[in-house]
This record gives sequence, structure tokens and C-alpha cells, in this order.
Amino acid sequence: MEQQLKELEIKPNKLAFQVALAFSLYTLALIYLFKALGIDTQVENVKPLTKFISSLLSYGPLVMAIIYTQMRHREELGGYMSFGRAFSTGFRVGATAGLFIGLLMILYYKVLDRPALDHLIDISVSAAEKMNNPEQSVKGVHMMEPYMGIFIAFGAAISYTIYGLIIGLIGAFVFKKVPPLTLGE
Repeated sequence: MEQQLKELEIKPNKLAFQVALAFSLYTLALIYLFKALGIDTQVENVKPLTKFISSLLSYGPLVMAIIYTQMRHREELGGYMSFGRAFSTGFRVGATAGLFIGLLMILYYKVLDRPALDHLIDISVSAAEKMNNPEQSVKGVHMMEPYMGIFIAFGAAISYTIYGLIIGLIGAFVFKKVPPLTLGE
């Protein structure tokens, strides 16, 4: 009963917001780092090791951010946390990070680095030229061109939200801790 009251009083919203914002800014900094190092994971000939390391640098910190938030929130609740609260905490980090990253992707591709969007369109056109119906495929890419940044942002937002859901679920199994029953209840 006491634990349920604590969970009603103490919410993970502020902590999840702060961690998601920090992770989103990390993701934007990682994009600039890859650009400075000349690493382009969008092209076809990316080495498997480069692809693996870029994925690890992109999603490993998300896993750590969700785990950190779940552990920290459990501490705020006195060392105990229900499965639902643990899942909700992890999912909030993923969903909020997805929203922030989506907004940052729009800002990045539409304002901060417009040539990066042009580069992605060029990659899409070259991929479309290799399809069965290249004229129609290239025409489709050019029709989507004004909305490409929004599509990328939406895809990033959805994927980080789904990853947050999965990682939050796994973390909930690991970090849930039910207080011991006391006599007299």
C-alpha cells in the first residue's frame, strides 16, 4: 500500500524528459561527429564493422539511458518499483527521445545541413535507378523530395519509440522489485 502511494506521488516524467533530451543532443552531436570523420552509413559500400560500430554508438547509449532512468526512478521510489512503473519509465524515455530526435532531424536536414538532405536524395535516386522500373522510381523519389526530411524525422521518431518500448519492457523484467509483505496488512 505504501509503495502504491509513493508511485502515485513520485512520477518519472521530469527524469525521463531530461535523459531523453540529453540523448537527443548526443544523437545530433554523433551525426556531426560522423560527418567530420567522413563516415556515411547511408551509402551501399559501408563496411560491416563501420555499420556495427555506428549502430552501437547510436543505440547503445539509448539502452544505457533507459536503464539509468529505470534504476534512478527505482531509487526515488525507495528501492522498489512495480513492473508497470518500470516499463512506463523506460517507454517514456524512448518515446520522448523519439520525439526530440524527430524534431532535431527536421531541424538538421531543413536548416542546419541542407546539403546532407541533398546527399540522401542523390543516394535514393541512384538506388531507384537500379530498380525494375527506373524511370517511375526516380520520378517517385523526386516527388518525395520536399518531404524527405519529414519522412526521415518520422522514421527516426517511430524507431526510437519502438526501441524504447522493447528496451523498457526488458528493463521492467530486470528492474521491478516488489516490497516484501509485512505482517499486519
